[in-house]
Amino acid sequence: MNTKNLVILTRTPLHVGAGSSVGAVDQPVQRERHTGFPIIPGSSIKGVMRAHFSMNGTDSETVDRLFGPARLHGDEASQGHLSFGEAKLLLFPVRSAKGSFAFVTSSLAVRRFLRDSGSTEELGENVGDGSCLAGDTVKDGNSVVLEEYRFEAKGAFPQGLADRLSALLDDPVLGSAKGRLVMLSDGDFSHFARNACEVKQHVKIDVATGTAIKGGLFNEECVPSETLFHSTITELKSEDNNPVSTSLSEESVIQFGGNATTGLGFCSVKLS
Repeated sequence: MNTKNLVILTRTPLHVGAGSSVGAVDQPVQRERHTGFPIIPGSSIKGVMRAHFSMNGTDSETVDRLFGPARLHGDEASQGHLSFGEAKLLLFPVRSAKGSFAFVTSSLAVRRFLRDSGSTEELGENVGDGSCLAGDTVKDGNSVVLEEYRFEAKGAFPQGLADRLSALLDDPVLGSAKGRLVMLSDGDFSHFARNACEVKQHVKIDVATGTAIKGGLFNEECVPSETLFHSTITELKSEDNNPVSTSLSEESVIQFGGNATTGLGFCSVKLS
């Protein structure tokens, strides 16, 4: 089996919904249970990719072979030649007192990326709570201020890792990210991943009257623009001239999640 990394960078806020909630957010995004990090489920990625290639000239026989038939005939089940992994969080944008915003990550997030990439690269010791390793763009003396929190800069963000992350896509924002990269402790990174997503207010409108429906106010959580996810695509059955591998070897813009007509979920996507 041949496995490749799929990199997804949000160009606009992304809402992959988890359904209704009993918490303060009416429509939260999907998250991992054990970390609380936002995710894009593998089933969502597969469905989006199937629709993308169906609408962009790939014949239906090839689409069914790669992704599996859209409908099962009788009791006969059939899987496609491609398997899609869950997209995990790698870089998360956080407002910074200097340099506008920072791309934050943690040892856990990076090690998961390296594991999925098949890399044996060593990160060294973990960063402690309240401290960080940071690029020059976001450093203010010997500290970095993210939202209302100040972190002591213990050193520079690892140069080799910065080079690798900034080269994952041809996107100009990510390409210039080296000075914005900040390595936090796993706990501090988790705090921002759980609490620094955008929450948008909406109201339902009565079509007949053009006014707000009573009780129609609701809010919706979105992962912010410039968030970087990584996933995997595995060829369960290898074949020559796989259109997915060929097309995604070049950067593409694909829409994920809900509310496409209001501009949400547009992402830069590439196999690495």
